[in-house]
Amino acid sequence: MIEDFGDVFLFSPVNVVATNGNHAFEHVRAAPPQSPIRSKMDVDSDLQCPICLELFSYPIILPCSHVLCRSPCAEHLFDFNFIRCPVCRDNCYVSGGISSLPRVIALENIIERYKADRSVRENTNDQSRNDESSSLDASLSSQSDVEKDSQVLCHLCNSVSRKKAKKSCLDCNTSYCSNCLLLNHQKKDPFNTHELVSPRDEANQSVTGVCSKHTDQLSLYCKECSVPICTLCKESSLHKDHFMITIESAYADIKASIEKNLLKLGTSQEMVTSSLQHQRDNLKDMQQHIDRKRSEINTQCDMLLAEIENKRSFFLADLEYEERIRQNEQEELIKVMERILGSSQALYSYTSEVLNENVSEFLEVASTLSEKLVKATTDCETAQFQPSEVDVLPGKLVDFRKEKNVIREMNYLLAPETPSVDVTRCSRSEDTVVLVLSPPRNSHDVIDQYEIHYCSEEQKSLEIEDTLIVKNVPEDRLLGKNVPNCSGVIVVLVENLCKSTTYYFCVSASNQSGRSANSEVVQCTTLLPGESVIPAPVIVESLCRAFATSVQIYSSSPQDVAAEQHISHFLLYRPRGQSRAWRTLCLYGRQDHRVFGLLAGTDYEFIILGCNQRGECQVSNRVYIQTEQS
Repeated sequence: MIEDFGDVFLFSPVNVVATNGNHAFEHVRAAPPQSPIRSKMDVDSDLQCPICLELFSYPIILPCSHVLCRSPCAEHLFDFNFIRCPVCRDNCYVSGGISSLPRVIALENIIERYKADRSVRENTNDQSRNDESSSLDASLSSQSDVEKDSQVLCHLCNSVSRKKAKKSCLDCNTSYCSNCLLLNHQKKDPFNTHELVSPRDEANQSVTGVCSKHTDQLSLYCKECSVPICTLCKESSLHKDHFMITIESAYADIKASIEKNLLKLGTSQEMVTSSLQHQRDNLKDMQQHIDRKRSEINTQCDMLLAEIENKRSFFLADLEYEERIRQNEQEELIKVMERILGSSQALYSYTSEVLNENVSEFLEVASTLSEKLVKATTDCETAQFQPSEVDVLPGKLVDFRKEKNVIREMNYLLAPETPSVDVTRCSRSEDTVVLVLSPPRNSHDVIDQYEIHYCSEEQKSLEIEDTLIVKNVPEDRLLGKNVPNCSGVIVVLVENLCKSTTYYFCVSASNQSGRSANSEVVQCTTLLPGESVIPAPVIVESLCRAFATSVQIYSSSPQDVAAEQHISHFLLYRPRGQSRAWRTLCLYGRQDHRVFGLLAGTDYEFIILGCNQRGECQVSNRVYIQTEQS
């Protein structure tokens, strides 16, 4: 693609042919070099950036092997780590952005030497021109004027390395180099109506406040067309009946507006900078969170694999033990059979030799030999093959179909479903309400804790509620599966309530993934003093006994009530000082009961709950007993 900026041409490496002042472009094959010494123009083109057509400044090399100036040529072409080479049109991906592209230091050194040589040549040419005849002074003077025009510098470039101006805009009162002209004065609104001329120095630019059409001073500003005009332009049809203000007022208003917009832009940039930093921090936090999740998944899978490996080691070790036992039995049997076979073979050979002896010698050993032959024959008959059950080892079969299904159904942890309160099994006393919870129906739900929300009538009117958190540790999740006579329900005691007061209860379950919805609200009213007809149970602590993994509790209360009272007694226990659900055992009218499945060296608290069919209950005294060390 070729872009025309007056006398400035940005093009791919093709030859340019100018004919009669009109620019004609055509691709022409480069002629073979006529001389081993390259011309100055050839050297300039090799050291020029294909975008700004100036000598390379901080040259960097693209993945396609072409070289560009880093700033602003290459920076202007970068778009999200992608850059399109202006020479070969190849879209290059640059990992790490423009800062990762290598700097061509060798080319910079060549350019520096080239500049130094050019400076020496120019000084030499100036000296030779001064020594020429006076007849060429006029032509040299005119040539110096042209060169003076070419020495006009760009107003937008860095003051340290300002480039030569290629064009001057009469409307903007600014001179541009080819690069700044491309970036800041593109051929679109509002610049497409501006007049571009050859570069002008400060003396020529002093008349840039003159109308380009009427050569009068620009003194007015057309608000509708947004351009400065002279008094003659005001009378033209182009600006007729338009609202005009003085150019000084327009300058003040537009400058104030631009300064205001610049201030807003600065504020917006600060907001974008802050948002960008927050976005980067959020991305970093998200990556760290995903890394933690990845580590958790690996840890959980490693733990599961470790359990499988432990089981594998157990099964293989048990099978090896069975192998040793059976091998020893078989080896002993083989030794006995080999011994019997050896004895019988020796006896057989001896008997064969005796049969060939004379009569007197034969008769001397015949009776003893006959007995030995009978005994050897009996031993050989008893030493027969005894097959063992090698095809099927009793009790040594493994079947992991159930475990395979469990592993196959493994998924991400989900929030548990909503539990419920079993109102048919709840009871209350003067200051305590016993809630029996029904876990969610889904057996795959994992519940870390239950939250019991409750409030009285007065608290309800004030929108105040209390919350009791009950931990559901892993060993409690298998409640009732390994403990004999265990009811398998989740029992929670809400204590220290007011007497004869109506309370409202609901329950929810939660785990690391989330929290379930609240259950339906259950209403319960505590008893008045003396209203309960149930005798308070009593645990006789002096008659209780502790063992390593069990505790024996004694209470005569189950036998102190009549059968027609329909009072049931339950033993409730849990580790001391932990907010956990109570494990429950039915006493069935016995005075003592032994609780199994406890941890050695652990304090437990025990109570006995007596309740009837009307939902009334009484709670015994608390007893704390520590199991023995194993």
